[in-house]
Amino acid sequence: MLEKLTLKKTIRMILFLVPLAVLASVSYTLWSSGDANLSALLDISVPWLLAAVFLSLAPWVVAAIRLGLWARFFHLPMSTRDIFEIVLANDVAAAATPTAIGGGYAKLGLLIFHGTKPGLAASLMLIGSLEEYTVFALLVPIVWFFFPPENINVTEIFLKFMPFRSLQSVAITLGILVALFLFFRYSKTAKRWKQRLMHKDGWFAKGLSAIQKTVADFRTALQLVAAGGKLRFLLNIGFAALQWGMRYSVFTALAFGFGLDPHPVKFLLLQWLLFTLMNIVPTPGAIGGAEIGFALLFKGVVPPGLLALSVSSWRFVATYLQLIVAASLMVFIEKPEKKKAHTEPVSGETEASFVAERAGDMS
Repeated sequence: MLEKLTLKKTIRMILFLVPLAVLASVSYTLWSSGDANLSALLDISVPWLLAAVFLSLAPWVVAAIRLGLWARFFHLPMSTRDIFEIVLANDVAAAATPTAIGGGYAKLGLLIFHGTKPGLAASLMLIGSLEEYTVFALLVPIVWFFFPPENINVTEIFLKFMPFRSLQSVAITLGILVALFLFFRYSKTAKRWKQRLMHKDGWFAKGLSAIQKTVADFRTALQLVAAGGKLRFLLNIGFAALQWGMRYSVFTALAFGFGLDPHPVKFLLLQWLLFTLMNIVPTPGAIGGAEIGFALLFKGVVPPGLLALSVSSWRFVATYLQLIVAASLMVFIEKPEKKKAHTEPVSGETEASFVAERAGDMS
């Protein structure tokens, strides 16, 4: 229930703060750029604006299809409403955390809340990430080779986003981790602590047993995918490409609406790079960093007089509008009851037969 309560607080916070952020962003844009941007905003093509809104919101449907395919594969007790709640929660929670953390913790919590065992829920998270990483690893280098955006120095841009003090923090963290490893590996005191902690009746041993069971469930789920879910995995790679292709095309539609002539593929690559940069911004939802990154990437592409309006418009459609709609939908689709944990056999003596059964279903 803790995940639900935390998510409710996040939703209430978003429904209160996001409209204020939108108002502040619009006010600043109009104040800083005068009547020119107001005129451009009023003259935007309505069909292209609606296309941008569609590209911002439609990825939820694709994400729900991806999760639904795996839910059916693992016989998870989740309805379509449950799946959409999980998908929406992922984006809503991401607004309250740095982009690198994202909303995965909310997705994991709701998967468990809706009856999925922890190890299987973690497997679903990993599988989804693997699908997306496969898309980026295969498509981005190929597309960048044939349609490289002009005047983009990726190394220079990343260095601007990761100042020396951030690198220094990483070095300090790594040093602390190495020191802790050496202490627990070679210290006699640490070995005595380990013996006490590993006593079979101790809290640590019990916790470790639960973790080992989760890891076993996690491993079994991946075995099931390897045995009988390869077709679903390949299908979901295609859906992942569609999902992120739409999300990386929101500003392309807005640019057409402002009367510009953007190259769809090059603009898609720039927006992919922008979302990648947002992962190293330590603020919730990459606030501030997203706007700076947009200005850096599109400075030579968008006319100077339209740059401020472009930043605000993209941020509103791709983030703020999305959050308002997601949080509002979650208020309507939320269910209070708690389901029983998913009880499919995923470990122990039945593991082999379960793998064989699921492989047979997919053959």
